[in-house]
Amino acid sequence: MGGGRKTKHGAEVAPIFRARREESSRGEDGREEDSDSAASDTSRTAAAAPLTKADLRHLLQEIKTNMAAEFSRHLTPITESLNDLTRRTTAIEDQLDRTSMQAQTNETAISALQDQVRLLEEAQEDLNNRSRRNNIRIRGVPETVGIDMLAPTLRELFCSLLPEASPAELLLDRAHRALKAPLPNATQPRDIIIRMHYFHIKEALMRAARDNPLQIEGHQVCFYQDLAPSTLRKRRELRPLTLELARRHIRYTWGHPFKLQVRQNNRVHTLYHISEATAFAERLGLPAIDLTTEQPDRRPAGILSPRGPTLHPTRAPPPSSPHPQPAT
Repeated sequence: MGGGRKTKHGAEVAPIFRARREESSRGEDGREEDSDSAASDTSRTAAAAPLTKADLRHLLQEIKTNMAAEFSRHLTPITESLNDLTRRTTAIEDQLDRTSMQAQTNETAISALQDQVRLLEEAQEDLNNRSRRNNIRIRGVPETVGIDMLAPTLRELFCSLLPEASPAELLLDRAHRALKAPLPNATQPRDIIIRMHYFHIKEALMRAARDNPLQIEGHQVCFYQDLAPSTLRKRRELRPLTLELARRHIRYTWGHPFKLQVRQNNRVHTLYHISEATAFAERLGLPAIDLTTEQPDRRPAGILSPRGPTLHPTRAPPPSSPHPQPAT
């Protein structure tokens, strides 16, 4: 058939069918144009119509709902973090309160324990000193007096101090050098610690030694009360105060348990602890005492201590005599 069109498969289409297909295509295009035109008209009509209060309320509600949802989405993690921080802060504050209360309780308990320890130390020190009440520490006996000659030399020394005492009363329980090794070039010999059997004889020897100083081989012999190391340490700490008392010719006495007593204007002033030294000096009218510095010994002779020796110059025994002799 001449004049017919072929399809994509190569077949020819009759003119009658081709005309119908074109009319159908034009009809569909017309309907699409009519639909677009109707939608455009509706949109123009809706845009031209005024919004009512109901529409505004609806739009406002939608905005609020959207904003609330958005805020909730962003604020939920922050709220959870703040709640967690609040819980942790509360727990820390509670723990701090408990710790503070426990610290106060511990402080009270520690203070009570410190007082108990101090009392126990003072009691132990007092017992230590009482166990040494029959002891005498003799200073100045040269090292040439050996251990085998120590007891005979001391007996002769005691007989010279107390000629009226019988040999039975001058009984020695023990006598030995201080428990430390002698230094090869030491000029000061080691102390001798003795224990007298009778306390009243020991006291008589101490009084006689204060009134009758002795020398052995050119060495000044001094008698001291044997004391506990803790007592000696406390006395050394109070040395500036006792030096000032001696400089002003104010007599003082040591007591047991440890204390320092001074009688002034018919009143007895007592110091029990080194921390009371400043107030103690003020009560006695003394200047401020610095207990932190070492001071040289400037105490006058005869005012060392009620139990200390009187350091007067004495005549030395003849060099040929190995035994002590009373000073004249």
